[in-house]
Amino acid sequence: MIHRILHIARREWLEQLRQPAMLCVIATLYGLVAALVLIALFLLQNLQSDPGQLSTFLETGEDPEVFLQLFVGGTVNAYNFLLYSQFLGIAAVLAGHAVLHDRQCGTLTFLLLAPVRRTELLIGKVIGAVGPPFLLYLLISGPAAVLASTLSITEPFADQLPGNPAWWVAFLIGGPMWAVFIGSICTIVSSLAHDVRTAQQGVWFVVFFATLTCGFLLTWALPYGVMAQLSVAGLAAFGAGATQLVGAALMSRDVSR
Repeated sequence: MIHRILHIARREWLEQLRQPAMLCVIATLYGLVAALVLIALFLLQNLQSDPGQLSTFLETGEDPEVFLQLFVGGTVNAYNFLLYSQFLGIAAVLAGHAVLHDRQCGTLTFLLLAPVRRTELLIGKVIGAVGPPFLLYLLISGPAAVLASTLSITEPFADQLPGNPAWWVAFLIGGPMWAVFIGSICTIVSSLAHDVRTAQQGVWFVVFFATLTCGFLLTWALPYGVMAQLSVAGLAAFGAGATQLVGAALMSRDVSR
């Protein structure tokens, strides 16, 4: 079973790698968000080192440090939200074309006739679609968050950054598990759609609500520790399992028509 799933995932992964322009766009999106957040934090740290400049910048009689902490906290929270929602959104869009691409290329019939269970086909497709954005997520978003955690200005928000073990649980388990869950839904949408426009409409409907939910839950649970993050990941795992069963039943019908 594992061998068949990995074979399908590898095939899907290679299909993604045949589109280097798409991968460059994804890497650019990750890098752009990370760069903007790091630049903002560096500027805020520079302002902190010069209280007079900070007061002039804010042009307010209130305590500049209070405003500074609000800006920093908002920036850190915003990056965590974007970190997870961006990854999930990209993975969902790629999964949303997985089966449809095979139908358009005429290879779906051969896949359905192969000695592969529908659950194996669905899981392999999802893993293959999530793989490339997950790798870029690890290589770009992770180091950017680690760098942000080394700045003195972010010390009061250590529970929202890699210094907190819960952050690593969210980054390595929670985020990917939610991507698999939503990717499974979008793969099913792809299997039921008969043209790109229909698939895109269904996928974007799912992505809109899913990214908000995922980003909020993973970011909100960070201060509550590892168990809270494991609970959020467990919720996604349950949803992914249920979706796989439903998807397998739907794909058992004549999805090649």
